[in-house]
Amino acid sequence: MVQACRMLIVLVIVIAPVCGQSACTDRDATGCLVDEESSLLAVHLHVRSAESGPSGSVECPGSPGVFCDGNKCCPGNNASQGKTFPCPTAEASFSGCEVDPSEEPLKILFVGNSFTYGPSGYDQPEQNNLPRFFKLVAESLGQKVQQQEDTIGGCSVFMHRPSINPLGLNCSFDAHQKCIDSNFTDCYAADCWAVNSSHIKASEGCTVNTGLIWGPEDAPCPQRLLKQDFGAWDVVVLQDESILPNVVGALKQMLAPSVSEFSQVLRQSGTHQKRRFGDPLVAMFMTWGYYAGAHRQCPGDDVPSCFPNGTMNGFTDCESSDDWAQSVATHPCQSYSLARGYAEMLDYGAKVVVPCGLAWEAARGAEPIPQTCKATIDAEFPDLGPLASLSLPLKAKSEEWVRWRGKKAQELFKNWGPTFNSTPWCDDGCTVDNHPSKLGQYLNALVFYATLFGASPLGADWPRGQVVDGMKLPTIDSQDAVALQHIAHDVVLPYLNTWWSGSPVPRKEAPPAMPLPLYRPPAM
Repeated sequence: MVQACRMLIVLVIVIAPVCGQSACTDRDATGCLVDEESSLLAVHLHVRSAESGPSGSVECPGSPGVFCDGNKCCPGNNASQGKTFPCPTAEASFSGCEVDPSEEPLKILFVGNSFTYGPSGYDQPEQNNLPRFFKLVAESLGQKVQQQEDTIGGCSVFMHRPSINPLGLNCSFDAHQKCIDSNFTDCYAADCWAVNSSHIKASEGCTVNTGLIWGPEDAPCPQRLLKQDFGAWDVVVLQDESILPNVVGALKQMLAPSVSEFSQVLRQSGTHQKRRFGDPLVAMFMTWGYYAGAHRQCPGDDVPSCFPNGTMNGFTDCESSDDWAQSVATHPCQSYSLARGYAEMLDYGAKVVVPCGLAWEAARGAEPIPQTCKATIDAEFPDLGPLASLSLPLKAKSEEWVRWRGKKAQELFKNWGPTFNSTPWCDDGCTVDNHPSKLGQYLNALVFYATLFGASPLGADWPRGQVVDGMKLPTIDSQDAVALQHIAHDVVLPYLNTWWSGSPVPRKEAPPAMPLPLYRPPAM
């Protein structure tokens, strides 16, 4: 009966549930909704696993014009490493293709900052944690996941590099707290800090460079890359400081050499172990433009100790020119700049880019990219790069799913409440900053699923108070969940060859990384 639900199109339902209890369980493979919310679903809730084809068949992800039905195999694509895989409407137990859904769990490490760990809101105690949102989505669609994270709020990928975070350092356990207790005036007496926090226990042997402050929601452990608690990593996700990819100088001297280093270390580790994709992958987490654009004259910094010079301002001429500020002054401009920056990493050792930022723009109505800022951004690069074949911004196939235009876009961002000082973020009295809300993070998780597995996210479960790997998730509206699933589907699946166009072996040599020692504040 689940098979029947997969192909159902709900045209007009107001009183009855979308799928009756006799046809679907609480949440079947395509999101048939049978809880108390389902009886109130509006008109036109189209729930399908893929584009319809002849005689009720569906289109194979990554193979335009190729259709399948039931327990059949789709042709291989980049995401499946050329191996055939089950049709989207196949039964969960079907194993007749080269990709076996029952194989080992995907082993994935998320390296990033607060955009990844998802800070809680003023009226929401739960974190919007991407690794756990992703695991919820993937496992609800039949893909097992083992996840860990290495996150330091406000920080750069540069500071997570394995070359400056080796295993086995003998670091101080009390220096971090002394730094905080001294109001950040006594932070550099120790050579490194050992981590003992709510998410990272002392027994894990995690250490960071001095000056890198963490809070109760961070999970700082750069050593997880090499520890490989689950065995060899299949995917390591890299997410940089939110504005760094908008700064081409920092992109070249900080992110590119970091991506190349991660890629090299991955290729050299766990070579005797089975990998989900054959080779270990570096995946770039393409983030999103802020609610009202960057809204600042210079890039600045979040945590000075995360940058070799204490700031990114020196990579631009922002103190004497408005060029950089204008190139990121609106969210379409900033999102385009971020997309260009992250996509460039496909030449430096990243195999795949996960286009979350482009999905956010689609959710916000795909506003046109002003030609002035586009030209300024493109002039920073030697060519149009991996995104050259795309007509940006990408759009949802139906306006029905575009729910976050204008001020409604605030729902995608973390809400700080009515007393929030909006001056640094917007001119319309917004109450949000640049972090993802539970809706924004759910969209990210869906885009990750569709990109990494090359499969439709339609029908995925959504956060509603479940506990995933020891963390309780928040709750989102089921209708919003379905709309976000469609946006992720429409942004990712038609363009899989673009997202997977990188190479684990760098095609370009990265510039040398900026040298140590890192920034230290002047003595008081």
